[in-house]
Amino acid sequence: MPKYTCTIIFLVITIFLTAAIDPQFTQTGNPELYIELHRKALDHLENLPQAQSRAFRKILNAQDDILMAFLIAYEADAKLAESEPQVVLSNYQEIVKLLMREGLRYPPEFFLSYIAKQSVSDERLSPYRKAMLDAGLADVALIEDSLARYRATASWCVEKLKFSQTSGRDQNPLDIISKSLTGRCEEMQILFVAAARTVGLPARPAGTPWWAHMDNNHAWAEVYLDGAWCYTGDMDAAYFPNQTWFSGMVDKTVLILADGSLPTATDEVLYSGAFDTVINSTSNYAKERTRSIRLRCLDSEGNALANCPLVILVYNWGALRPLTAIKTDEQGWAAFSAGSGDFFVSAYLDGKKALQLVRASEQQVIETTITLSEARLQAEDAMLYYPANQMTWQAAPDSYQEDIERRKTIRQNTLDSWSKIIEQSAIADSLGVAQESRGNFAAYREFYLAHAPLEPGFLKFLSEYDPKFLWQADAALFEAVYRFWLNQDPASPPQLFQPTVHYEELPQALIKNGIAQLYPDNFIQSGKSQREKMEQVLTRMKKLYQRDNNKALSGLLRLDVAASQKYLSDSQYRILAISMLRANGIPADFTRLPDNILVYLDEDWHYYDIIQDSFSDSADEDKPIGLLNISILDEDGLPLDVAKECLSLTRYVNGSFYTLNSDFEPLGQGKYRVQLPEDGLFLHFGYRVSDSQTALQIHPLHLDNSTLKLTAREYPKTWEAADEDILRLIDEELLNSQDLILLGNHDHENSLRILAQLINSNRDYVFLGSTPAPGKAPKNYRFSPSWQALAKENELWALHGVTLAKTADGWKMYIGRWEKLP
Repeated sequence: MPKYTCTIIFLVITIFLTAAIDPQFTQTGNPELYIELHRKALDHLENLPQAQSRAFRKILNAQDDILMAFLIAYEADAKLAESEPQVVLSNYQEIVKLLMREGLRYPPEFFLSYIAKQSVSDERLSPYRKAMLDAGLADVALIEDSLARYRATASWCVEKLKFSQTSGRDQNPLDIISKSLTGRCEEMQILFVAAARTVGLPARPAGTPWWAHMDNNHAWAEVYLDGAWCYTGDMDAAYFPNQTWFSGMVDKTVLILADGSLPTATDEVLYSGAFDTVINSTSNYAKERTRSIRLRCLDSEGNALANCPLVILVYNWGALRPLTAIKTDEQGWAAFSAGSGDFFVSAYLDGKKALQLVRASEQQVIETTITLSEARLQAEDAMLYYPANQMTWQAAPDSYQEDIERRKTIRQNTLDSWSKIIEQSAIADSLGVAQESRGNFAAYREFYLAHAPLEPGFLKFLSEYDPKFLWQADAALFEAVYRFWLNQDPASPPQLFQPTVHYEELPQALIKNGIAQLYPDNFIQSGKSQREKMEQVLTRMKKLYQRDNNKALSGLLRLDVAASQKYLSDSQYRILAISMLRANGIPADFTRLPDNILVYLDEDWHYYDIIQDSFSDSADEDKPIGLLNISILDEDGLPLDVAKECLSLTRYVNGSFYTLNSDFEPLGQGKYRVQLPEDGLFLHFGYRVSDSQTALQIHPLHLDNSTLKLTAREYPKTWEAADEDILRLIDEELLNSQDLILLGNHDHENSLRILAQLINSNRDYVFLGSTPAPGKAPKNYRFSPSWQALAKENELWALHGVTLAKTADGWKMYIGRWEKLP
């Protein structure tokens, strides 16, 4: 069929659909909303490159209604800059068909925000609605009962995605269902929300940026059923809404955030940006246990501080991490809902600051004052509590479980079919790179055949790099990255060869004289040394680009789009600076520390402040370095070895703590040593006492600090498999005849306390000591020369005392005092 004929048919269909749209989405039927969204869409397009701006204006004029205006107005302009108008038009057409089939069942703003909205998170825009309907959702969309439709949608998602920990860059729904069938929690969220919206179920992304009671974070979906927002987690256990693996932990979560566009009057809005609204969804989970938090910020003279930023912080991965930021009103007040877990609030304004612990675990209504001053933040030593909530787990019907297993089989069959196609091709490598390309094998095959045989080192890089690159790259990008790799030292850190820096989309390769290249020619600079070349690169950055958050496109930009801009946001500028350094053979990487990047020089990574044009650490020989010796003791005053992850150096910037890459050198006997690369840092020392209790200490540091003594209250110890060195020192007869053995000494306080515990247990035991007991020895005491020798090598064991207990699984050991025997 001739191209012009296809275009005419396409336009006729579009005109027909537009004419059939619900009156509430037209200028005459809803003039106020039309004016608001149409004006916003036009303003939005001002920042796009001219050609794209004209193309999007064309479809906005052709579909002159509220729906198209919304689809353009409420996507980040960075996403539109990376997309084509046909993508938006395809989704528009499917939404209109949905309206024609079902009518408008919700208020227009609600429909737009939670059914019409195209993107879910940071993924690239794609024409996923038609593809999903063609892949099986068309039948699901015809199910009238909303609960049944929800269950069918979740079950369909099981066919299309298997959970696996992957990188932070999001796949779009089309990539998931056609190329990988794999994703992490946020991609499971993206897939379900996109699928639910496609079949007419209101849905939105939700999650917690950081758990408060355990390390890591999580993202999931909310779906609107029977007039209320419900949550859903794993798609293979989604039969009952509001029931998933974390249901018993919702009270431990301080804040649960959802994403919207046009909020309702009942939404608790924490933040409204140009393209989205952050909604506090915590009360949908905590219900009657929700905490009401009211905070007032004052200066040291008692004056209210208006528009004072407040950062809500919880402990996670070794330091306080931000959940969200809000601001006070004109009277200095800020109010929000929270779960029943403890948290910190950091306030900062014009050089004044404060850090306040909020005991949400103790009260239903909390009203407190935060006084800001210019003084340095003081030390903190807190025990944080996170109570659990009761829940009753409901078992899904057997028929549902059988259907879920059937769908998992369908998914595996698809993966197997991809694998078979790849096996039957002429491409094979010892590292299985071709196999890992999955549904994107055609692109990889095109690249491979054009450049075979590939260098083994490059295949190794691909096998160890993010598999999403293999699932998403086109043949030109494979070629561009390969050509760049060939021109660099293969022994360089792998970050040098990576085509993305943070979570931005994969770039489009540049084609010059038929050859694909990763970076534009104007990125390349010269220099006699890496440092000199680095200076040239960053000078070039300042000439080509201006940092202006107001004029820059909003969101993450892929490399080729960012390179064509004049104005960049702070984060975009840092990301592009890293790309330009990599283009010149200088390994560089992203850090969350504001204004900083990581640069690899002199065989080590260093922080570099691109605003101050200076290294932030020891790479600058003129900067002083401190050395801090840390001694950690338990509550009995005995040395305690802890996991290095419990310790972190942080920098406090604009209300948040940023963790530095620091190496805490273990010296033994509870001692650690770390370099202080700069003044004014903070040491975080934290650990999970249990899943309901966390210990945290924060200590301000100075370069002249040389020692710091820490007491680890209630540090968790567990029964572990007995160390072979200990078992070898005990003769076999004793091991066979006894169930309990204490290793310590007759004159050690801790040994005697453990001995008292053994006596109270009313069980038979033997007490092995490291020295002979003068006079009357404790009951069942024996001197053990072999234990004496080992105790001299490991003073920590000798000071704490070691209990050995025989179990069905073999001998277990516990260092120090225990609460109960295994």
